[in-house]
Amino acid sequence: MSSTVPYVGRDLPPTDASAHFLWAYRPEGEGRYEVTGECPVCRCPMTKVWPYGQHTTAKGPFSRRQRPDADDGPWYTKCTCTSWHVNRPDGLDRGCGAGFWIAFPPNGLPQ
Repeated sequence: MSSTVPYVGRDLPPTDASAHFLWAYRPEGEGRYEVTGECPVCRCPMTKVWPYGQHTTAKGPFSRRQRPDADDGPWYTKCTCTSWHVNRPDGLDRGCGAGFWIAFPPNGLPQ
């Protein structure tokens, strides 16, 4: 798959957010959450995987939640599409560089 959409390399503000993705829980191994949908910037299909029970980590000058707490907030991710994007830096094999927030499932996390 290829795309003429250039490499973006920037985050969307949290207020722009909440792309809607299909959530699934995969119990194999230690378990993981898998979300599939369309990147809101390049419009390419993508899948993002988070290990079950992943801890919050700090990114950059402030802390971003990498997974939701009990407050049903959105999850932050970078585009993980496999499309080729014009001017993508060497060494990066996926994504358009956009960072965005994925809406929490309306009925809670699947189990």
